Amino acid sequence: MTTPSPATAARVVAAPTPPARPGLHFTPPEGWLNDPNGLVYFEGEYHLFYQYHPHDRVWGPMHWGHAVSRDLCHWEHLPVALSPDEAGMCFSGSAIVDWHDASGLFDGEPGLLAFYTEHRVPPEDPDSLGQEPYIQAQCLAYSRDRGRSWQKYAGNPILESAELRDFRDPKVLWHAPSRRWVMALACGQTIRFYRSENLLDWTLASEFGDGQGAHTAHPWECPDLFELPVAGAGEDEPASRWVLVVGIGSSEENPFGSFTQYFVGHFDGERFHNDQPGETVLMMDEGRDFYAVQSWSDIPERDGRRLAIAWLNNWRYANQIPEAGWRGAMSFPRELSLVATPEGVRLRQAFAREWQALAAEPVRIAPGHRSLDRGRHVLVKDGARLAHGQLALTLAPGSRVSLDLQQGDDQALELVADDGGIAVRHRRRGENGVTEFDSHFPHDLAVGRLAGETVTLEWLVDDGSLELLLDDGRLAITQLSFAEPAGQPLALEVVTGECRVRALEYRPLTTGLAGR
Repeated sequence: MTTPSPATAARVVAAPTPPARPGLHFTPPEGWLNDPNGLVYFEGEYHLFYQYHPHDRVWGPMHWGHAVSRDLCHWEHLPVALSPDEAGMCFSGSAIVDWHDASGLFDGEPGLLAFYTEHRVPPEDPDSLGQEPYIQAQCLAYSRDRGRSWQKYAGNPILESAELRDFRDPKVLWHAPSRRWVMALACGQTIRFYRSENLLDWTLASEFGDGQGAHTAHPWECPDLFELPVAGAGEDEPASRWVLVVGIGSSEENPFGSFTQYFVGHFDGERFHNDQPGETVLMMDEGRDFYAVQSWSDIPERDGRRLAIAWLNNWRYANQIPEAGWRGAMSFPRELSLVATPEGVRLRQAFAREWQALAAEPVRIAPGHRSLDRGRHVLVKDGARLAHGQLALTLAPGSRVSLDLQQGDDQALELVADDGGIAVRHRRRGENGVTEFDSHFPHDLAVGRLAGETVTLEWLVDDGSLELLLDDGRLAITQLSFAEPAGQPLALEVVTGECRVRALEYRPLTTGLAGR
């Protein structure tokens, strides 16, 4: 995470234009969307629940919105799954398939369980010391009809805390070696792990986080926990590792805003052990708009992928981004894997392969033998509104190149070749006349370094966003964008030195009608 510079790159927009609805990225039918919740696969459907305020376009009383898809590109909206009641709002959580009816709620058949945080604001407490008083507890809902209707469990809440104010976002998973259910729960500045045999009664097993990774004034939240094989692991190294994902929301002392970190280590069903020194901070995405990451549970073994999605926004300006009767979108789903590197085991990300079914014939540029010198070079003249691209680019020592991925003056990816490899920066401009947005949306970020002299880049461009994966997915940069990509060129500018395009493949995509 790098602190964004002041808004020196901002430009004034006379009047904000209502955004076009994305063609590939999920959006709500109307109202407000934030965190993805309850991602689960069951009977051929990917379920996507999300924090939802259907009655306004800013954050408010939280419901669980609901949609399903069979291909991660075309989504069908379903009725709201969970709504606030006298017990409180329905905050974030997770969902699983109770295959063997461990909960006893399904008469011996498989069914869907959703775990969520009940958030209740009691009457004003004179001892709250200026903090907003609230109480958080973990609750359960279940569905016997493939998620089409939901009932809140009569025994709610299933887990409470007398001493913790921030006690939320349960992620539930099955730990096969210990034959127990595990709940990872955000508890202030740590993650607690609870265990259960029946999904109803939970026992505290351990706590992780003190002195580990990044901490700000905002509590940790939105945990995820999963195991992945490690590509390139040595013979004396474990063949797999566990990944613990943790979100950190926006706070005044952190101008970057909300972000997602992760830890790689070992988990024995009770305790998580971090492989890295405690001060190491691993960012899941170096962009500013990839938050509240969650992965799908119960993906069939024959598929074998770990699929994840994130809220494509940042709490620094989320309530002020342009809207058109709806506000908020999700990233395109990603496939997660682990790879051994000289610095240790790291996450690698790829766009879920389902995008390929929407792809038109590619525009290709064969490996170049001619160097591109100073000046602007157009690689694709008229870009599509929705597209996928791949580029391999070699920079001569001392060269500086700026890439325009159909963003015009709104965004630029800058590559600078020096003695240590290639430094990567991202710049974004934009104002809409709202102070909170205008002060925090523009940035000039150092987002990473790459070894060698050749950059590999993959991207998805859509109305409202630009998602970048560099270095075969080891470096991710996800950004909101309010440029209009249709008809914009794909171009690069050689500012100093020279470069060579090794390969380019550009594919326009047909719309997935995401979230329609």
